[in-house]
Amino acid sequence: MLMDLTQISLVAAAEMIRSGRMSCLEYVETLILHAEEHADLNAFTLFDAEEVRRAARKADRLQRAGSDLGALHGIPVAIKDCIDIAGMATTAATPALKDHVVGRTASVVQSLQSAGAIVFGKTNMYELAFGITGNNDHTGPALNPHDRTRSAGGSSSGSAVAVAAGIVPASVGTDTAGSVRIPASCCGVFGFRPSTGRYGSDGVMPVFPTRDVPGLFARSAEDLLLLDAVLADEEEVPDIPLEDVKLGLPGGYFLSDLESGVAAAFEETLAQLVSCGIEVVDAAMPEVPHWLKEMAGPIRAWELPRALEAYLKASGAPVDFRSLISGVAGPYVREEFEEAMLGADDQDLGERYRHVISTVLPEYRKRYVGHFRHNGLDAIVFPTTPIAATPLGEERNVIIDGQQVSVWKTLRNTEPATFFGAPGVTMPMSRKVHGVPVAFELDGLPGEDRRLLAVAARISEGLRGLDTG
Repeated sequence: MLMDLTQISLVAAAEMIRSGRMSCLEYVETLILHAEEHADLNAFTLFDAEEVRRAARKADRLQRAGSDLGALHGIPVAIKDCIDIAGMATTAATPALKDHVVGRTASVVQSLQSAGAIVFGKTNMYELAFGITGNNDHTGPALNPHDRTRSAGGSSSGSAVAVAAGIVPASVGTDTAGSVRIPASCCGVFGFRPSTGRYGSDGVMPVFPTRDVPGLFARSAEDLLLLDAVLADEEEVPDIPLEDVKLGLPGGYFLSDLESGVAAAFEETLAQLVSCGIEVVDAAMPEVPHWLKEMAGPIRAWELPRALEAYLKASGAPVDFRSLISGVAGPYVREEFEEAMLGADDQDLGERYRHVISTVLPEYRKRYVGHFRHNGLDAIVFPTTPIAATPLGEERNVIIDGQQVSVWKTLRNTEPATFFGAPGVTMPMSRKVHGVPVAFELDGLPGEDRRLLAVAARISEGLRGLDTG
């Protein structure tokens, strides 16, 4: 039986190319055809098939010449269109930047290319990365491959769609409040938010730098381990037997008021985890809502205009912050920017911001770490999103279990890690809701990314064993 190259893992593809069982050109030709056949998913803002072929031929020539091969030699990776690549436009899927060709490459992309990866294109996204759905009034929505009437999640929607649809084995997005983990959940792929500062953020268009990170999409935890090894230059994989894994249920903020289908899927997943030999304990974190409320406002109002203005200037953009916002295509995006800017001119904002950064944030991160240590946890576990992928095009309210709720409820569970600086990995659950995937998330301790990914890999292995047992 012929192998479907659109569905193999990154690890498998890298091994096949390195061993000579498949050329890079052979691989990308299959993926290019697949991308063209699925162009209607609108996963890309920029896709140049000839440029991809050129890079593949070069990779094959290097291999034939006996050159040293990087860990990702010949592997196509898609890049979110708010991450700079020299000679390409960084548009952030907004009109004012449609011709914004940059002269630099973000370090996260440089690291991938140094390891042999090939840029497969720039991916569609929520305009200016300022939303959690796949909607975009300028470029059009990236469509969920499982159900095109449902959101692909955001803001890194195209990056998730490209992996879920089999166009690339891996992609890069950004995550400020959940913008990698939410679309990974909606599209049924693995998503990883690293600890804050683990990967370089230069050349990445910011939203709130205190919370922004580049993040990853792939088809397995093993794939994420390989990508993380390249980007963090850390290859060791801790050996953690399943029976030694201890997960904490973090309580009401994360687990209350779930959509009924999501709740059922999560209960089923918890039972599967226990069946694998994993210890799952109650470890409530009731202070989380208070922590977030105290930190969110000053960070948002202070950082957004300053960080974006600095990026626009450094990248040679043809517009300043105010011109950028006035040219936004989506009226809802403009409203969200205006709301985020409330209080930006307050006289005491600078003082409040410095207090949050110097005192409040470190204290709450200390308490988060203390919670793990006190309970002896490897990770906390919860549904990635409290509700399943919402209807395509909806930006405000949706009906869930007969009740009207805000679409923004989608990001409730992914937000805390962004303040704690913690890594989070999202993994598909076995049961779908409304015909689309839902996921569970593991959040770990800041700086212990390899351990978290190793735990995720062990859990994946255990769950696969249940499926085949």
